[in-house]
Amino acid sequence: MLRSIILFSFILVSSLQILGQTDEISIIVADRKSEIPLIGVNVQVGEMVLVTDKDGYLFLNKNVFPAKFVLTYIGYQTESYFWESIDDLPKRIYLTETETTLDLITVTGSKYEQNISKSTVSIDILKPDLLRSVNAVGADEILNKVPGVQILDGQANIRGGSGYSYGAGSRVMLLIDDVPALQPDAGFPNWNDIPIENLSQIEVLKGAASTLYGSAALNGIINFRSSYATSDPETRFSVSSTIFLSPKDEAKKWWKDSLRYENNASFVHKQKFDKLDIIVSGLYNQLEGFNQFTNEKRGRGNINLRYRLNDKLTFQLGGLANFSKSNSFFLWANPGSGAMTALKGTVSDRTAKRFYIDPSVTYIDKHSNKHKLLSRTISVNNENNTNQSNKSLNQYNEYQFQRKFEKQKLILTTGIVGAWSKVDSEILGDTTFYSGNYAAYLQLDKTFGDKLSLAGGIRYEYVDQTSPEYFLGDTIPGGKASDGQLISRMAANYELGKYSFLRASFGQGYRYPTLTERFVTTTFGSFSIFANPKLNPEFGWSSELGLKQGFALGGFKGFLDAAFFISEYEDMIEFTFVFEPGRIGFQPQNVGNTRISGYELSIAGQASILGVPINIFGGYTFIDPIYKNYDTSPQIRNSVSEPVNVLKYRSKHQFKMDVEAKIWKLKWGVSVQRVSHVINIDKAFEAVPPVNIDLFGIGQYRDFNNNGYTLLDSRLSFTTGKVTITTLVNNILNVEYTNRPALIEAPRNAGLRIDYKLN
Repeated sequence: MLRSIILFSFILVSSLQILGQTDEISIIVADRKSEIPLIGVNVQVGEMVLVTDKDGYLFLNKNVFPAKFVLTYIGYQTESYFWESIDDLPKRIYLTETETTLDLITVTGSKYEQNISKSTVSIDILKPDLLRSVNAVGADEILNKVPGVQILDGQANIRGGSGYSYGAGSRVMLLIDDVPALQPDAGFPNWNDIPIENLSQIEVLKGAASTLYGSAALNGIINFRSSYATSDPETRFSVSSTIFLSPKDEAKKWWKDSLRYENNASFVHKQKFDKLDIIVSGLYNQLEGFNQFTNEKRGRGNINLRYRLNDKLTFQLGGLANFSKSNSFFLWANPGSGAMTALKGTVSDRTAKRFYIDPSVTYIDKHSNKHKLLSRTISVNNENNTNQSNKSLNQYNEYQFQRKFEKQKLILTTGIVGAWSKVDSEILGDTTFYSGNYAAYLQLDKTFGDKLSLAGGIRYEYVDQTSPEYFLGDTIPGGKASDGQLISRMAANYELGKYSFLRASFGQGYRYPTLTERFVTTTFGSFSIFANPKLNPEFGWSSELGLKQGFALGGFKGFLDAAFFISEYEDMIEFTFVFEPGRIGFQPQNVGNTRISGYELSIAGQASILGVPINIFGGYTFIDPIYKNYDTSPQIRNSVSEPVNVLKYRSKHQFKMDVEAKIWKLKWGVSVQRVSHVINIDKAFEAVPPVNIDLFGIGQYRDFNNNGYTLLDSRLSFTTGKVTITTLVNNILNVEYTNRPALIEAPRNAGLRIDYKLN
């Protein structure tokens, strides 16, 4: 924290030395339709980067002419102008709001605003309208609509890069406003921390991104970006209720005549007060689940403050509090009538309190260099009735510097990172642990002419963890474990023609095992999980060749995207079944080297059929995930449920499509997902040692349900004035399916949502 205070003080003092410009002129940058001034628009004038103030004004020195002006603003099309003299300058410059996916802007892949078509990696963008349309009450629910993305019992999997790891370790980095939000001790995403009622967009980057974002970005990034206040105040309310209907097999309905439901209420208010922006949001959710002992009550409050001292210096402060009380079970009683009831001894009750404090500063110096100081403090207190309680205090700090060399068409981004954690956890031997993560990174983005863009970057990351010297029979010299790694990436994007872009990328990834993976010691049902302090880090690489073909012809505007990818991992960490004297259960182990290759075809855009506007988003993903040392490792062959070289908990085929049409004041949407059968799981679930019998009926159930599943959802909304009423029916075909063993997913359910926009 002392380092953060020193950096904040330095930037604040530096801001007082800004020289005021003389002989200035001003123009307004505004929205083309509403003519409302836009605040915070980035305007590049020659080699200078300027920002519009709280009233949408851009201040210029008369001596800048002649000059090229490039205006960028998230949610709006980039505009370029060249004016010879001040006499050519208009009183107002108008920006047009993005209407097609061809104009979407992303920041995740490069840490600066960039048209998605020019990105050197695969990125999908989701807008908040879709979240409201499908009544997503958790951030993870909407991600299942993204091609190649699967949320498996809360853990994110992009293009098969992750399997199921029992709540420990993630190869996908979760960001909230560009700052990591994974719980550091376990590396687990807490989706309920994300204020989805106030999002501008969700950006999903596929492939290794460790050079810019660190250890947990080995497989990709999911970045949730908050929206900001506009010139006019905005207030939204929403309430919704979902009722879970009977499962297809009535014998599994344990709740008889009672009601299983989920209720949700949320609000967001955004307003400007002179130089200060205030955003306040909140949510309350109550779940009485279709699975027995799967209930939850949670409330979340969020506040974001942004203060512009001037057009050079901006302060931000965010705060979030999340409280929940919930329970769940790990294994069903049996695959028949007890599939939605709990096996005795596998139910856990949890109470959680989580707090975020996010201060940040953005400063543009007199040379138009951008300095950013990002910070996040996370306090976690999870109480559990099964001796799995934990407390942690986590601190993240990052200083980022960015300079644009206009004449050279070069952007330099560099920074340093420091993160620290203190963890007290019952599942870690009821002992206090400390961890530190330190990194420095540099990336260069260079444009040649108007068509070719190259990107390259390096990162050095150092991790240390402090623990007892003796832990459950293992000796850790000095109680210290540390590792450092230098990784790199390179990528290119070439504009073949109008709306046609070819990209190629190669990136290395690195992930040090979390404290939970190294020291977890707990039980669930008949199984135990054993610590492995001797785990090695994972190291890998990911490459991609992709073609994005945009269309703005006839009634279709959008793009088709084709990507071929391959990823390899060394010392991949998986929870592996161990059967030794005195030890029966799972232990995280380095299972060897793996390869995941495949391809993805996707489409996103807007069409017009007989005058009816239609939004389309979806795609097909194929993966071939294998163990490279399958033939030479009896341990691997004995750990998988089928005698086939396929990584555990992966579906080789996924097809997803969401289509929404608007007629008059009505919107009708249909969503379909087709997911192939998971070939391999842990063999111990189907043949429980030492007797090797199907004790829980998991093998029997999987043999009978071995064709994957198809989900069909539909929604219909009506908007009148300030009110939108949406009806939804999900899993229309009432398909029974599981994503992970012994946990049935939602049967057919019907919902009603009401949104009210006050102003």
